[in-house]
Formats: sequence, C-alpha cells, structure tokens
Amino acid sequence: MRPTKLTISAFGPYAGEMTLELERLGDRGIYLITGDTGAGKTTIFDAITFALYGNASGENRKPRMLRSKYALAEARTFVEMEFVYNGKTYRLRRNPEYLRAKQRGEGETKERPDALLELPDGNVITGDRTVTARVEELVGLNREQFSQIAMLAQGSFSRLLSGRTEDRGAIFREIFRTRPYQKFQERLKDKAKGLYGAYADSVKSIGQYAGGVMAEDGERWRAAVESKDLEAMLDLLEEMIREDESGAAGLEQDLKAVRERSGLLGQHLGEARSAAKAQEDAQRAEQELRENRPLFEEAKAVFEREKGRAGEREQLIGEISRAQENLKAYDEHDRLAADSRACQAEAKGMEAVEAAAGNEAETLGLKLQELQEEVDRLQTVGEELVAARSASERLGQNRQRIAAHARELSEYRAEERKLAAAQREYQAADQARRAREGEYQELYQVFLDSQAGILAAGLKPGQPCPVCGSLEHPAPAGRAAAGDGTEGRPGAPGAGAAIHEALSRPSHTPVTKEQVDAASRRAKEASDAAAKLSLRAGGVKGSLDQRFERMKEQVEGEIGGWKESWQERIRGAQAKGREAFLAEWKLVLEQLDGVLGRQEEAGEQTIRGLEEQAKRRGQLEAQKKKAAQALENCRERRQEAGKARLRAETRRTELERQIAELKKRLPHGDRAAAEAELTERRGRLLAMEQALNAAEKRLNEYSGRVSAAEARAQALNRQLEAFYRQQEERCVICATPQGSLSPMPDSSPEAHLSPSDWVRQLEAELAGAGEILERLEARRNRLHHRLETNRLARDNMVRQQAAMEAARQQWTWVKAMADTAAGEVNGKDKITFETYVQMAYFERIIARANARFMVMSGGQYELKRCMEEDGRGKNGLGLSVIDHYNGSERSARTLSGGESFQASLSLALGLSDEIQSQAGGIRLDTMFVDEGFGSLDGESLNLAVKALAGLAEGNRLVGIISHVPELKERIEKQIVVTKEKSGGSRAEIVI
Repeated sequence: MRPTKLTISAFGPYAGEMTLELERLGDRGIYLITGDTGAGKTTIFDAITFALYGNASGENRKPRMLRSKYALAEARTFVEMEFVYNGKTYRLRRNPEYLRAKQRGEGETKERPDALLELPDGNVITGDRTVTARVEELVGLNREQFSQIAMLAQGSFSRLLSGRTEDRGAIFREIFRTRPYQKFQERLKDKAKGLYGAYADSVKSIGQYAGGVMAEDGERWRAAVESKDLEAMLDLLEEMIREDESGAAGLEQDLKAVRERSGLLGQHLGEARSAAKAQEDAQRAEQELRENRPLFEEAKAVFEREKGRAGEREQLIGEISRAQENLKAYDEHDRLAADSRACQAEAKGMEAVEAAAGNEAETLGLKLQELQEEVDRLQTVGEELVAARSASERLGQNRQRIAAHARELSEYRAEERKLAAAQREYQAADQARRAREGEYQELYQVFLDSQAGILAAGLKPGQPCPVCGSLEHPAPAGRAAAGDGTEGRPGAPGAGAAIHEALSRPSHTPVTKEQVDAASRRAKEASDAAAKLSLRAGGVKGSLDQRFERMKEQVEGEIGGWKESWQERIRGAQAKGREAFLAEWKLVLEQLDGVLGRQEEAGEQTIRGLEEQAKRRGQLEAQKKKAAQALENCRERRQEAGKARLRAETRRTELERQIAELKKRLPHGDRAAAEAELTERRGRLLAMEQALNAAEKRLNEYSGRVSAAEARAQALNRQLEAFYRQQEERCVICATPQGSLSPMPDSSPEAHLSPSDWVRQLEAELAGAGEILERLEARRNRLHHRLETNRLARDNMVRQQAAMEAARQQWTWVKAMADTAAGEVNGKDKITFETYVQMAYFERIIARANARFMVMSGGQYELKRCMEEDGRGKNGLGLSVIDHYNGSERSARTLSGGESFQASLSLALGLSDEIQSQAGGIRLDTMFVDEGFGSLDGESLNLAVKALAGLAEGNRLVGIISHVPELKERIEKQIVVTKEKSGGSRAEIVI
C-alpha cells in the first residue's frame, strides 16, 4: 500500500485545505519530513492512518480531537487520499465527528463521522464502519497492526532496549496478545486458592454440623467432639439415632389408639350437629309455607287476567310493523347522508395519515440510528459482566498481611522524599541547560543570516551567483548582524550573557564562528550536567518505580479475591495518579476489617447494574427490529392511505347522487309526525307486556317459594327420623357386651335426648381426647425434631468428609501446576508461562534486529537474549550486547547514547518485521521512522541512513521524520512543514 496523493482540510495544525502530490516522491527510496517542532510532521502520518481506519495513529488522539483549532468556523474537516495497492488505485475520503457553523441561521451543528471508498472498478462504498471494515479486508491489517508496522514512533522502542523483563513483557503482551497466558497463570493461582479454601470450608462445616447435634447425654457428645476423632463422632451419633428411632415407634402406637377414639367421637358429633340444624331448618320451612300460600293464590288470579288481553296486543304489533315500514325511507336517507359525511371525513383523515406517515418515517429513521449508537456503547457489557461476576467470587482476605503492607508504604514514602530532592537538583540544572541552548540557537541563526549577507554583498550585475548561478540579482540579501531585528526572535529576552553582548554590538557587526562554537560548548556542558543529574534522579525514580510496581503487585495479589467494587476503588485511584492510589491504599488498609461485608454488597450491585445493561442491550436489539418493521409498515401505511383517500372521494360522489334520487321518493314530508305516532303505539304495547311480565314473575316467585318450602320441610323431617332411628340402633348395640366398640354418653334405650343434648355431651368427650392427643404429639414432635436434626448432621458430616479429602487431593496437584506457571518452583529459573511464550517472539525479533544492528555498528555489536534477572526476581527477557571487538558480553543498558539509538532502531525494525510476519506476510510499500537521529555522530548517522536505505530496496518508500540539519543535507526528497504566523501550518514537497 503506497499513498500517491493526500488532501488535508482543517485537520490538526493545518487550518486550510492542503494537497500533497506524494507521487512526486517516487515509489522507492528515502525522503525526509522536516520542519519546526510542533508544526505537524507526525500529523501527516496521522492523516494517512485516519483516512484508512477513522482514527489517528496514537491512542491519545481521538477522532473528535482532530479538527484544527485554527480553522474557520465554516471550514469542513476531512482527509482525502489516493493510494496504490497491488497495482490498482483506490480513493478514500473521510471526516471525523466535529462541530461546524450552520449553513442557515446561527449556531453550530454536529457533523457526524462518515467515509467513502472508491474502488478501481468504479464502485463506491460508504459509511464510517463499512469503509473501515473494507480497508482492513483489503490491506489485511487493523489500525494497531498498521501503526506498529508502518510507523516507528519517536522514543517508543527505547523502552524495549533499556527495560527489564517485566517492562518488555508488558510491551509484548499488548503487541502479541499474550494476555491470555497471563490470565491462565492467574486462574491457576485463583483455582489453587479456591481449592484450599474449599478444604478449609469442609473442615469448618464438619465442626458446625457437629455443634448442631441434639444429644440427651450432652457431656458424652461434647467429649467425642473435643477428641476431633471424626469416626468416633459418627459412631456415637449413629447409636443416638437408633435409640431415638426405637422411642419414636412406641409413641406412634399410643397416638394411633387415641386418634381412633377421637375419630369415632368426631363422627358422632358431626351427625348430632347435622340433626340439630335439620330440626331448626324444618321449623323455619313450615313457618315460611304458612306465610306464602295466600300470596301465591292472589298472584295466580292477576296473571290469568293479563293473559286474557292477548288479542289487543297482537293488533298493536301489526300497527307498529306498518309504521316501521313507512320510516325505512327516512332511515335510508339518513344512512346515505351519514355515509357521505363519513367518506368526506375519511378522505381528510387519509390525507392526514399520509402526512403523518411521512413524518413518522423520518422520526423512525433517526430512532434506528440512536438505537444502533446505544447498542455500540453497550458492546463490551458482556465481558464486563463476566469480569464482575468473576471478581465477586474472589472474596476473603488475610488480615495478617496488612501490617506488612503498611510498612512497605512507609518505606516508599521515605524513598519518595529522596526522589523529590534529586528532582529539584535536576530541574535547576535543566533550567540552566535550556538557557544555554537558547543562547546557542540564537547566535547560530544570526551567524547564518550574516553569511547570506556577506555572499550577497559580493554580487555584481552580469556575473553569476556562486549559489544559484543566476546572472540577475533582483533582491540580494542584506548583511544580517546582531542588533538588526533579532531582538524580536523567540528566546532573545532570555538568551544569556553572550547573546546580550552580541545584541549590544554596533549595527553590521557580524557574529563570529568562534562565538557560535563557544556557545555550543557551553550548551553541551550544561546538557551533560543536566543529563548526569537526570540519570541520578532517574535511578532514584527507577528504584521508587520498582518499589511502587512491587507494591502494586502486592496490592493486586491482595485484592485478587475482593469484590469488583473494591477492585474498582483501588484501580480508580490508580487512574487518578500514583499519589491518589497510595492515599487510597492506606485508607483501605485501615478500613479493611470493617468493609468485607460491604464489598460483597457492592459487587452484587455492580453485577446487577451490568445485568441491567446486558438486558438493556437485548431490549435495544428488539427495539431496533421493531423500529425497522415499524418504518416499513409506515411506508406501506402511507401508500395505502393514498389509495384509501381516492376510494373515499369516489364513493362520496356516488352517495350524493343516490341521496338526490331518494328525496324524490320519500312518503312523508314530516318525519317527526311519523315517529311520534310510532312512539305512542310502542308505549302502549310496552305497558301491556310489562304488566303481563310482572304478573308472571310474581306468580313464579310465590310458586317457587311454596314448592321449595314444602320440599325442604319434607326432606328435613326425613333426616330427623333417620337420626332418631340411628340413635336407637346404637343404644341397642351399646347395651350388649360384644357391641361396646367405644363408650357413648348415656346410651341406654330409655334415654330419648334431643339432637342438641347429644351435641353438648359429645363435645365434652372429644375435648378430653384432644388433650391426651396434644400431649402425645408434643412428645412425638420433640423426638422427631431431634431425630431429623441428628440424621441431617450425620449425612452432612459424611458428605463433607468425602468433599474434604477430594479437595485436599485436587489442591495438591493444582498448587504444583500454579507454581510452575508462575515461575515459583524452587531451584528453577523464575520464568512465567507468559514469559516463556514471549521468549519465542523476542528471539525472532532479536534475530531480525541483528541483521541491521551489525550494519549500523560496523559489525561491532550483536544483541542477545539473556537470563539476567531484574529487581523483582522475574527472568527470561533480559537483553545483553556482544562486543565483537573485544569478545565481551554486557548489559544493553551500558550502550552509549548513539549506540542505544542504533540498537533501539534495530529492535523497532525487527519488531515491525515480526508483526508484519504475524499478520500473514503482508508487505507495505510505505514506512515512516520518527526517531531521535540527533544523538548520532556523523559516522553513526551514515550507518543508520544506510540501514534505512536497505529497507527501501525494491518498491518501498521510507519517510524519516526529523529536524536534524545533517539529514536535510543528505536526503534530497523532502516534505517541508512550516508554521504560519497567522496560525496553523502548511506543507510542501521539495525535490
């Protein structure tokens, strides 16, 4: 992929629209992107990356931040790029989200992100996400991979050279996505901790179950528990259960006998109560019969009289029928008129429906877009929910480590005070360095300006210019000197004693090279002094950072089992900065004992919130589908409304014609008179029918009362007769020895008691039996409760015994595996599982880097992975350098500044090659290098440029982003970026 044309508008520091014809740079070789600091050199690469993927190359530059602050309010922000891929030309145009002035009226409007991709066959793809997906499919790289392969960013790979195993591991984790191996280590550790907890829980549970046993002989059971002999405890418990089971069987026999007698008494009591109630109901039925018979006879006479008026009613019905026929014509007229009005209303309604459907379709379209945006915002809620649920399960902390954490925090604070003192010394030295460098830059610029004036002073008409060869000299440069306007240059007010002396010289007195060289030496001396102090402060800071990282590791280990809310509290403080984190950690240490319960509640709330979000996401998907269907229905409804409106208008015309014809055939001119006559006849008929219905209803009412009272009285009397016969039979049975099934109250044949007397005597007998039954059941319940409690305790203790042994065996081998994955096996190299995987990538990166480092260092140096341990005991990603001049091997951190740059650049290129290989061997025809070439001497610079030229062999174009003057002289093809005095920047290609 090689860009051939780039147009930037209101983007970054570029205020207006600017086009770079990148085709002029050719399709291979090296070119330089140079210009003022902060002018926007790296922004060119950002624009290329944004055009391809909708984001800048760096994570800290978001799309909404890309609009130029120098742009006019009405200017549009976009990037347009043409590029060649596999010999075919593609065109991209993309704009970010930004606010711009409204085209009509006042105020601002939000421009939504959009993109367009024109393919070689003329087809066009639109849409921000759609175009990004097509570019990733075409190029074969996502934004992160493209940024890592195509851009070697300024200073980003020095950490790979000078870092330790953990630093390199963190870099490789993001680039090569080895985080799953790290998570696997953590899961093994958590699994081992959980298994040990399960074992401890089983032991604790057995003790709890033993404490819940109910024993009559408490001393004997307590002695068995205190012996901690689980088998003896189970044997004693089994013996206690057998004794209780035997006692329970005897109680059940006693309860059965009492229940049988209570059941027989209850049966007799129910029969007596039914007989007593039947006696009362029979008396009421006979009284009701005496009251209702006269009323029945009277109602029967009235009904016969009304029934005899049937002929009169039939005559009225005929007259009403004829009157209704006469009114039908009026009804038809009214119906047609109503239909006509309804058609008119329907036509207007359908017209309104058409308009409303159009508005609704537009609203639904916007709603669909809003729903999609909200779904995108909830894209990662599932992963967050899984993480929150996992965190909520890892509670339980060891309070004995709190004191150690507090001591570590106190020691960190002491070392922090040492760092503050070292930083103050460095800041003073750095201030002196900036003053010296400003002095040197000012003198150097004045010196260069004076040289141009000296050459121009010697020009004569007709003689060639020694610089450009022209015979004409329309605007020769004046001789610049100290005091001729340099006072207005940036940095002049604080330039120091030397520049003050130069500014005090008379006009036209040039600055000498000796002055410039002296200022350069002073600047270098100040820079070296500041570097030494920076190195010392950096050492203290490195030690402090190591302690801080170790403390963070300890914190991570400590909070690993906490609920998500507490972890978020600590990590939230980390996001605010180190000081906020340390203060929060101290507060957590002080509050830890009292907040474990609240941790669990907070974690559950977090999970509920995430579950609500997950539920909300499902609802949004359903709403999207519903809104899409509603939009389609709305469009169909609008079409149907138009058709319905035309049908209604046509129908109304036909109805008006029928109304006109009907008016000619109306039988009466006055509808009110016909209706009055019909109403009067209907009233008479209604009165006659109401009188007949009322008489029939009253007759049926009293007839039913008499019949019901007679039937009820007969049935109740039969029931009483049966009850008395039954009592007589029971008295005979109870009088014989073999018939005495159960004692009955006063059951002699001579005793003729009323049903109420039987009820009272039987209730007394049943109450006595109930008291006996209640006492027996209370004893039975107490025994059963103890028996069930002890059986449950026995079963739980047996089950926990098996679980305890299983957990102990599983914990033994999981703990061994976790120690191996974490590199914590005694006597072995401390290499974690993740580091072991990363070592393979590191070896390949070093091999690729050495192919260039050997060239840059003239064959002197070669990088090698070593097992050097860092300060935290981690191992496996150490880096050393072999010096082939003396055969020694030493740490890569001992390289000089220029050598470190060569090694960093080599590692960066090696890493880029490895990432490119991991991406499927995809080749990019364009690469950018944004590194510090200013630290190289002339020879080293030659070797570095030579190595970069090797990258450009074949069809590859390499852009170097730098402001080093020596590179301007060595590289002919350049993109020069210049700051405008009016604000913003501009760029041009210089060949």
